[in-house]
Amino acid sequence: MKTRDRILLCTLELFNEHGESNVTTLDIANELEISPGNLYYHFKGKEVLLDALVDDFLLSTRSLLLTDDSPNDVEPEDLWLLLHLLFEAIATHRFLFQDLSSLMSRYPALRRQMQPWVAALRLRLEQVLHALHASGHLHADSGERNRLLDALCQTCLFWLDYQRVCHPDELDPASGVQQMLGLLQPWLDAEGQDWVQALIARYG
Repeated sequence: MKTRDRILLCTLELFNEHGESNVTTLDIANELEISPGNLYYHFKGKEVLLDALVDDFLLSTRSLLLTDDSPNDVEPEDLWLLLHLLFEAIATHRFLFQDLSSLMSRYPALRRQMQPWVAALRLRLEQVLHALHASGHLHADSGERNRLLDALCQTCLFWLDYQRVCHPDELDPASGVQQMLGLLQPWLDAEGQDWVQALIARYG
């Protein structure tokens, strides 16, 4: 593995374990057993490291959120795969979501990176709700759908922080998927509720 890649992997692990604010570039260099100068040669400070990790996260979720096609129907397996991959990416880069608002206040560039991501997340979930409503599976008017959409987006953004506070030993992405499906289930028709319950049971 190239030194640059080793540095990014180590930084991700330390950020996830200790939180970005509690990790210095010296900590990273010591963990890798390289000189601070060698680290600086590849990354000119912690903000550059953060920027690279955020780029990795955005790239890992790009194909999930940015699609040219607006789905006309939502199949259970498609919904499961979308949520599964999304929460896996969030868990892999969990330092971002453990205190996102604080991170964005300290790194203005991060706000500029993450706000379009949140907008893309909202649009993708809105497409899912629209498809479910158009197919007759989702029984909710426009106001109810907007409130449900807010709840789904908030779960994506803050599920990990909630888990870290209340259930620090239960950071499995499956619990995030279950929460999302649980929010959706009461608004579905009998058929929709059955397949959502089957998806929840898969994670049980």
